[in-house]
Amino acid sequence: MERRLVTILAADAVGYSRLVGKDEDAALALFRQCAAIIAERVRLHNGRVFGGAGDSVVAEFQSPVEAVRCAVEIQDQLAQMEGSLAEDRRMLFRVGLNLGDAVVEHDNLLGDAVNVAARLEGLSEPGGICVSGSLYEQVKHLPNLSFHNLGTRKLKNIPVPVHAYSVSSASYGGMRKRVPRWMWVAAAALPVFVTFPIWWTHVPDVDIKASTGAKLSSASQPSIAVLPLANVSGNPSQEYFSDGITNDITSDLSKFSGLLVIANNSSATFKGKPAKVQDIGSALGARYVLEGTVQKTPERLRINVQLIDAAAGYHVWAERYDRVLGDTFVVQEDITKNIVTALAVKVTAAEEQRSSRKLTKSMDAYDYYLKGKQIWADPKKVTPEGNEEARRLFERAIALDPTYSAAYAELSYVYVREYQNGWSADGTASLEKAEKFAEQALQLSDDFASHWYLAIVAWNRGNFDKSFHEYETARKINPNDPDLAADMAEALIYGGQAERAIAQIKDAMVRNPDFPYWYWWNLGRAYYMAGRYNEAIDAIGRINSPPNDVRLITAASEAQLGNIASAKAIMAEFSKNDPEWSIEKSAGYYYRFDGDRQHWTDGLRKAGLREK
Repeated sequence: MERRLVTILAADAVGYSRLVGKDEDAALALFRQCAAIIAERVRLHNGRVFGGAGDSVVAEFQSPVEAVRCAVEIQDQLAQMEGSLAEDRRMLFRVGLNLGDAVVEHDNLLGDAVNVAARLEGLSEPGGICVSGSLYEQVKHLPNLSFHNLGTRKLKNIPVPVHAYSVSSASYGGMRKRVPRWMWVAAAALPVFVTFPIWWTHVPDVDIKASTGAKLSSASQPSIAVLPLANVSGNPSQEYFSDGITNDITSDLSKFSGLLVIANNSSATFKGKPAKVQDIGSALGARYVLEGTVQKTPERLRINVQLIDAAAGYHVWAERYDRVLGDTFVVQEDITKNIVTALAVKVTAAEEQRSSRKLTKSMDAYDYYLKGKQIWADPKKVTPEGNEEARRLFERAIALDPTYSAAYAELSYVYVREYQNGWSADGTASLEKAEKFAEQALQLSDDFASHWYLAIVAWNRGNFDKSFHEYETARKINPNDPDLAADMAEALIYGGQAERAIAQIKDAMVRNPDFPYWYWWNLGRAYYMAGRYNEAIDAIGRINSPPNDVRLITAASEAQLGNIASAKAIMAEFSKNDPEWSIEKSAGYYYRFDGDRQHWTDGLRKAGLREK
């Protein structure tokens, strides 16, 4: 009989039978929606749903910390959805968690470890979380969580009494306490929210992942989400192409200041998921939704798209394109112009000029470019090998089209990464190459990506004034891009403005609720430089499959908190994977203020990183 130590999460709907009695179809649809939210959170925290019947879901995790974080996010997201429903239509869930030894039977888990979690779920309040004492001992140190001791409880059919704790967080618990319920419900029901300048928005210091229900929009701006265009070529390896088309359309629309565009990462959460367009629009805070399909063959491109008013549920515009593959950019331009026209967006002359600019004359070059871009999205490829693979792809794109500005911009970033990660024997030479390619990109096209990558090179060379100027120029060209704001935050960190960087990253997180992993990376670094070490550790801990480099932030933060043994253990793991990294290399980055450099290297030194 195989056994293993696991953390079990059990979630159960409250009052499910009552809702079924009122409207069975509506209750089943709502439960499926809630179960999908739970399953997605479980997956993102490296868990596995393995059971559940009727109105319950049961999942396992290898990490107690990830299990608790998952439970908090589940209740956060369900609470956000709850606010848009009538009081008698809401489906609250109780959640119980337990750490224990389970019996493995094929894909199923059995025994007291599972049963205790299910009984603890019954102890929690509707919308609440209850954990066992064994789990509590593993997670009691987590920031932004508080635990209420419920004492030792005799649970039904469990022979040994179990110590239990209820859990509340600064997000779903604290937010509810600080804000009157009528305001919480009213806010959740609003179709639009006011937007503020991206650089200066103050975001309350709460769990960002929990606050993603707040959608930024404007009464004077139509908002749109471009859903991932489905790859219907019959070849899964063509997925990068349909994703690239989706991303390009999103980017093109983002350049219009009169249109609020939902970030690509957030829209991508609905990829491959059956959902009503009204629900998608509500979840993303978008009045309009673009959806469709892409079919690519060696000679032809077929794209079907439809623009839907998510609030009213009717089609605004639809088109079917069947063109030679070389007309890809013509099709993209036509889709963009038709959307802007249909939504009566006010367009400036500069915006119109940019929207009609072709990326490249070569579809093969575009293909290599998309494959190279795909590497940047994978944290597992933050390696010398991944960087080298991207370099080859962008160089192939440039060889096929020497005027391809975007490929030069991405090639510039290859050499920035090479410098930042110490993968080059001559870091200065790497930065010089990065600057050369960024300048070439800008000469070929006055596009936001060219200014963006030039800004990255500038702060890595210590020219912060030039960097901030280039970032601001890029933002004027593309005012909708949250990635741009989150990336600029890194320059702010090195430029001595950590608190401003924190606010900016959080604003970007709200604009892009399902943001990529590197947002947490930048936020963790900003928290460290601001002296907020517990928050730095928590931010880095939220990265799934984190790159080796983020261990430096965690180790330095633990060291500054006085947890030297923990810091040195983390640093040993880092050095095992990167034995050549040192204090000397870490000190080689440009900082506007030497005190910030000393602050960083002091934490690394305390954590045991070697000097040279």
